[in-house]
Amino acid sequence: MKETKNSLKSLLKEITCPVALKAPFVVRQDTVDKLVKEFSLLAGKNIEIKVELDKDIEKPMLFLSDDKVIDLDIGHQWVDVVEKELLKIKEQIDFLTIDDMSGHIKKIIENTKPLIEVKEISSDRGEVLQVGDGIARISGLRHVGANEIVLFEGGIYGLAFNLEREAVGCILLGAEEGIREGSSVEITGHLLEVPVGDELIGRIVNALGQPIDGKGPIEAKSYRLVERKAPGVVARQPVSEPLQTGVKAIDALVPVGRGQRELIIGDRKIGKTTIAIDTIINQKDSGVICIYAAIGQKASTIGRVVKILEQKGALKYTIIVAALSNEQTAFRFLVPYTACAIGEEIMERGGHALVIYDDLSKHGVAYREMSALLKRPIGREAYPGDIFYVHSRLLERAAKLKDSLGGGSLTALPIIETLGGDVTSYISTNVISITDGQIYLESDLFNTGFRPSINVGLSVSRVGGAAQCKAMKKVAGRLRIDLSQYHEMSAFVKFGAELDEATHAQLVRGERGRQLLIQPQYSPLSMEKQVVLLYAVVNGYIDFINVEMCSDFESKLLSHLEANHPSILVGIKQSGDLTSELEERLKKALEDFIDFFKKESEQVSENE
Repeated sequence: MKETKNSLKSLLKEITCPVALKAPFVVRQDTVDKLVKEFSLLAGKNIEIKVELDKDIEKPMLFLSDDKVIDLDIGHQWVDVVEKELLKIKEQIDFLTIDDMSGHIKKIIENTKPLIEVKEISSDRGEVLQVGDGIARISGLRHVGANEIVLFEGGIYGLAFNLEREAVGCILLGAEEGIREGSSVEITGHLLEVPVGDELIGRIVNALGQPIDGKGPIEAKSYRLVERKAPGVVARQPVSEPLQTGVKAIDALVPVGRGQRELIIGDRKIGKTTIAIDTIINQKDSGVICIYAAIGQKASTIGRVVKILEQKGALKYTIIVAALSNEQTAFRFLVPYTACAIGEEIMERGGHALVIYDDLSKHGVAYREMSALLKRPIGREAYPGDIFYVHSRLLERAAKLKDSLGGGSLTALPIIETLGGDVTSYISTNVISITDGQIYLESDLFNTGFRPSINVGLSVSRVGGAAQCKAMKKVAGRLRIDLSQYHEMSAFVKFGAELDEATHAQLVRGERGRQLLIQPQYSPLSMEKQVVLLYAVVNGYIDFINVEMCSDFESKLLSHLEANHPSILVGIKQSGDLTSELEERLKKALEDFIDFFKKESEQVSENE
């Protein structure tokens, strides 16, 4: 039975013999040491714990006596690994003092030229009227510009955010404890810039570009404005190059192109971040540099993302820009702009970058919080009226530049969290209208085991087939038709309608096509493998198998092709097309495999 802390204390005081800890697996010694320490403190005396391996029980049990048993939830060993990663990040974040942040901003100011022309800059000083909750109101700064860095008397920097007739509202880039009312403030002539370049790849930085991963300083050679004007129409070219996510349902039905802005939207805990991580993992050897902006996330969440990317070898081409949920509002607001500036540098050098904003719902809340403190007028859902502009000037910076400007691209995958599947909320509708389409995740699909839980009917890409290679176009169009016919016909089946052979065949194919879109997390598939699988579906090669065998069929087919027909996969990858010659070879390979699969299935049935 489970004992409360008080009853446990009294029980432990009565114990005279060692306590037995029985578990179905080997318990780590540090876990046992923690239990000994906790129990000894509760009992006021030394408690000895003996560990015994017992395969007959389902979970760890602590036997105080024959009739007093406590269930333990020790957890899986991987949790300890994640905890170590979190501690490393947290220690470094805690280690960043106000002096570190001020020194970092000072270094940027010293290494860059002033961007604002100010006369008598040294004599333009102001006075702090009010300070608190991460903001300060200042009087007397006549020549200050919007988003200009100002320096407070205590060596702390702020950002001129709200320019009023009588005062200037600043968001603080340091602790407010070092600022007193009545103290002086001076302008610097600099807008906020952050370090950019290849030196940041593989690192975790905060909203100011400071490293928080404990791997030493970053010696950046260039800096870039956090906020810049988006490339104009003349500087852009149409999106035509695919950015493969590795997720079958997306690459086939809701394709994303380099330079596109595709929204990922859905309720919490149904796989939005997983799709983003899958996309990052799938960029291996593609030349795309990924930037993951964690906005107001918990340290545990960021630590888990870091661990997954490390395990998959994706951290070596990824930059993580993080602002934790307990950090100042200013950092949570600046994080996506910092990530965008890092990505823009890659784009303007002729490279390709992918930036993920996780998520803009929390970013909107941070902006609402700052605006309320600065006493800006509020509008719908208590957001200030310019929240649309805040997100549009961020997302519009994603682009595919024309070849004369290098042909680089910046692709944006913003994430929005909904409540109860409601996409009509203010932030959701704003971002939907800014982006080039949305990938809509549905809780009902997730709960029924259809993962990734993408609702194909509500998801859309306004770039469409322009963001697909020829091979994918050939199979994806037919798959969409099969799925739409399946959904239409399945509605009649529910009412007990009689089916002819053609309708039954449509249902069979659509059901298997839908089943084949199910995919394990963190297991993206290359384009050529997706093409082969989808070709098998739309051409009826898997109509004969049971639905529950689709996953087994998929893994065995891919293994068979890699082992016996690797040239087919290589041919599709290199040409990007399913030529008639490749198609004939693929048909022959599929027929051979199906004969083998049928024989294997019959043998399994006989053995059973």
